[in-house]
Amino acid sequence: MSINEKKPEDVLKPEFIQKYKELHEDIWHRLVETNTTITILEKIQNFPFQHIYAPGENIFWTTVSWDFLHIVIVFLHALVKDQGKNAHTLNVFKNKIVKWLKDSEKEAYFKKIEDAKFSQSTKAVLDKITNMRHQLLAHRLLDENGYLLNPGGIVVSEIRSAYDDVEKLFNMCSFGARYVCNFYTNDTVGGKPIEKDIDQLLDLIVKDSYWLNQPERYPMRWQCAKDARTKPEIAELNKWRQKFGLPSV
Repeated sequence: MSINEKKPEDVLKPEFIQKYKELHEDIWHRLVETNTTITILEKIQNFPFQHIYAPGENIFWTTVSWDFLHIVIVFLHALVKDQGKNAHTLNVFKNKIVKWLKDSEKEAYFKKIEDAKFSQSTKAVLDKITNMRHQLLAHRLLDENGYLLNPGGIVVSEIRSAYDDVEKLFNMCSFGARYVCNFYTNDTVGGKPIEKDIDQLLDLIVKDSYWLNQPERYPMRWQCAKDARTKPEIAELNKWRQKFGLPSV
């Protein structure tokens, strides 16, 4: 049996079990918030806003996207990179477990932790996140010449990749159960996946849009517009039309 399949009571010294459970639950809840926020960001990023709003008019969703990105940066820094004296980070928690483990379980734990070490690319992304947190979000700092520091940028795919490594390490620190780290689950009702509220909300934007309904509402205008569309653009439009029961064009 893998050490992670064993209950905390089986692998930890009795006097540390309650502390482990409390600190473990705190990190789990923070991972759920972080992962759910990243999931929403991915949904927004993959949504065809460019077909719905004119440039400069998509203020709300652009602001939501930036705000959620900033929240994720703060969350991940606090989870992994916070250097505060009493900071409760995943790395600190991982090391505390070593002291709390029964001697008979330490070798297996060390092996699991070694397998979950962060890749160089993950470390680089986490460094970016810390720089952005320090230089852009929590503070706005100047360099030695009095110019604003530029912490660089980051994309959602980088954050997703780094987060997945962070969750993998958390799973290696978890005993007795596999923890779902997202409010959005893949549960089904009546054999059908439960539709996510973010998908329902974004669908409402498309459903009545000029982009989706132009072939029916303005057929003459559509014939001219269609000739100017690329094959990928037509394929994207048809994907959404099929979702709403409309014929392909």
